[in-house]
Formats: sequence, C-alpha cells, structure tokens
Amino acid sequence: MRSATGEWGEAVEWSRASDGLRLAVARADGRVVIRVAGELDVSSATVLARTLDRAREERDQVALDLSRVTFCGAAGVDLLLDAHHQAAAEGGGLTVTRAHSAVLRPLEMCGGADGARLVHDARTAPLAPHEYRRRRSLLAEALSVALRITGAPMGNAQLLDPAVGALRIVAHHGFQQPFLSFFETVDDRETACGVAARDHEPVFVADVVNSPVFLGTPALDVLRDADVGAVASVPIHARAGALIGVVSVHFPGALAWRDGRRRALEGLARASCLI
Repeated sequence: MRSATGEWGEAVEWSRASDGLRLAVARADGRVVIRVAGELDVSSATVLARTLDRAREERDQVALDLSRVTFCGAAGVDLLLDAHHQAAAEGGGLTVTRAHSAVLRPLEMCGGADGARLVHDARTAPLAPHEYRRRRSLLAEALSVALRITGAPMGNAQLLDPAVGALRIVAHHGFQQPFLSFFETVDDRETACGVAARDHEPVFVADVVNSPVFLGTPALDVLRDADVGAVASVPIHARAGALIGVVSVHFPGALAWRDGRRRALEGLARASCLI
C-alpha cells in the first residue's frame, strides 16, 4: 500500500482489492476520484461495484480513471453502464476521465449509446493526422538516439496525445506485453515519464525498487516483471515550449546515472526542440 500526492492534489493510497485489481480512492473538487488498475472481469467488477456503491450512497460526483485497466470483459462493460444509469437516476454523475483502449473498445462495440457517451467523455479532440505523424517520427528518432548514446537495452517514446488526454507509447525497443499494455496511457506522477511530463524536467531513477516515484504503485510490479531496475525519462518540447512527449531509457538492475549519461540525455532534449 502506498500513500502519495495524486494528480488532483489529494493523498492517494493504492490497495489490492482482489487478485487482479488495485484501487486508489481520493476526494477532490467535490467529487470522488476512483483510479483502477488491473483487469475488470467477473470477480473484480464486483469489487469495483461495491466501491461505486459507497460513493453513490453519499450522492457524490464520481470520476473513474481507467487508464490502468488492461482488460475489460462483458462484466466490466455491464458494471460501467449500470453505474452510469444508477448515478443518473439518483441525481449524481459518473464520468470516465481517462481509459485504456482495452476499456474503450468494448464500450464502443457493446455499450450502445451510453457506452459511446462514456467513451466521448474520456476523449478530447485528436491531433491532425499530419501533425500526429510528424510528432511520432520526431519521438521515434529521439528514442533511437537515446538508446545509442546511453547503451540502454530498453526504451520507449510516448506522445502527449490529446485523443486520450495522456502520454501514449508510439515507439519502443526491447519490451513485450504486459509492459506495453500497462503503460499504454500515462497521466500521473507514479511513473518517471509521468513526472518528467508534469515537471517538464528530466527524471533519473537509479533504483526503481526503492524509488519514491514507484513505491507501492501498480507500476512497480510491471517494471519488475520486465526486468527494469533503472530508468531515465526526458521531456521533448516544441520550439514554443509545448510538451510533445517523453523519451525513456531503461536498464536491468540498479544503475548510477553518471554525469556523462545525464548530460547526453539532457542535450538530446534541448536539441529536439530545435527540430
């Protein structure tokens, strides 16, 4: 279990609600924010339903962050639709602030009009296709350079994609599932890339197991399974200063980020904004 300052400025605490599900509940701006990580199947959907029931008993506005849900079966879709209907009937409200594609796809396919409405809530206007391609190409090139100058065996590039309202992986090297699925969307301070994006500064983590960034979070388990012991994340900006995305490199085992590697990655970030 881990307490930290969440993205809404409140203390959040992750708990293992079931074998495949972790929850973090916080109050902010007059609403209950429920963050969900793991798989929404028959058993875990029941656990989340109880959490939603408690929030509804207080007639609170409820916001669901489903960006860490990597599987959503029929039981998960039914739960989200039922919760939406009940909240509306009781004068409350339920919104999905962010969602993994593993949630959006079944909601769109099986959720009818209400599912489409929840999906719409979780999305904003996408980038124009040519701009998306340009930024994706820039980040892929920056990742290639970062891997070469650091000698890292693993890495990924994430685009700040307004279509999902979060960082999204657009290029990677050395990773398999479930890493790629879990980190498909990131918009929190519980990852090095998330901190780099929020603070617009490079982040160097020498030992993920003992880092306060990851301590007690669902991300730590995924990093361990992927044999990641150290990570560095650098934000990539446009000329005007707007964030384009984040490039991260990863090493197995703990690693002291010496000045040479730090300067090389920081130089890459500065050079990218000139392109």
